Amino acid sequence: MKTGGRTASFTLRDVVDAGTRIGLTDLTVQGVADALGVTTAAIYRHVPSRSALERLVGEAILDELHLTDDPDEPTVAHLVRFAGQLRSFTLGRPGTARYLQRLFPRGPSGLRLLEQEITALGRRGYDPATATVIASVIATIALGVTVAEQERVSADDPRVIDELMPLKAGSPLLRQAMAGIPDHTPEDYFVFMLTAAATGLVAQLPPGGPIPVSVT
Repeated sequence: MKTGGRTASFTLRDVVDAGTRIGLTDLTVQGVADALGVTTAAIYRHVPSRSALERLVGEAILDELHLTDDPDEPTVAHLVRFAGQLRSFTLGRPGTARYLQRLFPRGPSGLRLLEQEITALGRRGYDPATATVIASVIATIALGVTVAEQERVSADDPRVIDELMPLKAGSPLLRQAMAGIPDHTPEDYFVFMLTAAATGLVAQLPPGGPIPVSVT
């Protein structure tokens, strides 16, 4: 966007669009400036800091997430669906899960998603306070598992796996354990874990019941 020694005009929308294309994992003010062909000083005339840039880009990405809810679905199944939607969305957008982990909601898109889930749980008899606790717990678990899954994939070095195989083979107890675990995908494991967590959570926090002091 530099022509004839002068910086061509660009808008905040251009900054956000460039940041979205870069993605949250690799997002920097310099990267956005390079993508637009301008100086970092020009970027800072639109956004005051890298943190503000991250929030703008993060909220723009979250604006693409639209949660679905079947009102006839039981609470546990609904929570697993909610968690699965978070996983699917953030897996395809590296850095988004960590963005959600750090502080949520940080803007209008995040607020919309939280309100949608509170409303969905309200249809199942939950008051807003209890719904917020349940949604927060499920989201925390789902995002933590997703981040771990992403980091495991990025660090999937065959050399490391080759080094671990003899270690596992040298443990009769571990060989016995591994032989008894059915083949499963990361998604299978995710659904199993979130189903167990949601089942326990719903048992602890039934509709109309008090919120235990230990979770506040």
